[in-house]
Amino acid sequence: MVDVKKYVGYSPTKNPCHGCQTPNENLARDVGVHNFLRGCAARKCAFHNDVRNCAYCSRYPCDKIRVLNVSNTREDAEKRIGESIPDDKYLAFVRIFEGKKTLDEIRQGLRPTQITENRTVERKPPKIVSFPEVEKKHVKYKSLHDTLVVLLTSELGLSDTDTLAGSEMLKDRQALLFRLLWILANYGKLDGDTLEVDAITINTHKKGTSGFPTHEGSWVRWLEILSSIGVRGELVLASVDRSQLISPIGWLRDRLPGTNDPAYHVRIFLDETLGGVLVLKMLQSYTHQLEEEYGKRAFGRFKKADMRVFQKKG
Repeated sequence: MVDVKKYVGYSPTKNPCHGCQTPNENLARDVGVHNFLRGCAARKCAFHNDVRNCAYCSRYPCDKIRVLNVSNTREDAEKRIGESIPDDKYLAFVRIFEGKKTLDEIRQGLRPTQITENRTVERKPPKIVSFPEVEKKHVKYKSLHDTLVVLLTSELGLSDTDTLAGSEMLKDRQALLFRLLWILANYGKLDGDTLEVDAITINTHKKGTSGFPTHEGSWVRWLEILSSIGVRGELVLASVDRSQLISPIGWLRDRLPGTNDPAYHVRIFLDETLGGVLVLKMLQSYTHQLEEEYGKRAFGRFKKADMRVFQKKG
């Protein structure tokens, strides 16, 4: 087990993935990973397209395959541990997790007649409330509304949103983006042109949003996605030994051991195409007014860019 954790980065579950075509009735209800499998976008897509696995799909490799196979190659493992992996250890502990390599091998052995045409899905437009008629002093918030509409309609770095797996990924990314913006605006601090929030606040308020980054690498990849739509950001780790920042299962801690000090901060600023610091200031004002007016229902209005709160303000 020590070797597994060294080369894989964590201790694998005793109840692993049972494959894309395992019926729900064959999954245990008291095993966490099996409950995860019921909602797995790749598995849903395989059922939807009636394929044995993703290698048989006409859209292989899609966005979902690329995301699922980030940082799980031999080269990634060697970079993480800082040394070469012997062939016997590679075959025993790493090769089994190189899913795309396995799928590539399957794909290479398929005849064209064995590949199934992907059944695309129609992308549902986001629910957006039009900017309301407001008094002159609130008209400035129209620029914030325009920015939120851009974010709500963005594909967030995805190109396969017409596949079932891709549409599920987009939905999750949109949920993550708006929850993160809500946390930054409602609980963060504006310093110059940058909004900043600490790890403890993030983990306190992220609630049930799936897909929130848990590793340094996943935060970096998420911030790269946001930069593609004009939301620039950085992850700032606490100035301590890295061993204090990482939990036993490899996740970034939200606070330093034995203290109430955050282990990291997240900072963002907006490109001028999205309104820059002026829109960030309005974003803070807007979220604070939603919270004051609607309480627990405030976030539901925020993720629809609903600005009718300004009609009430007069």
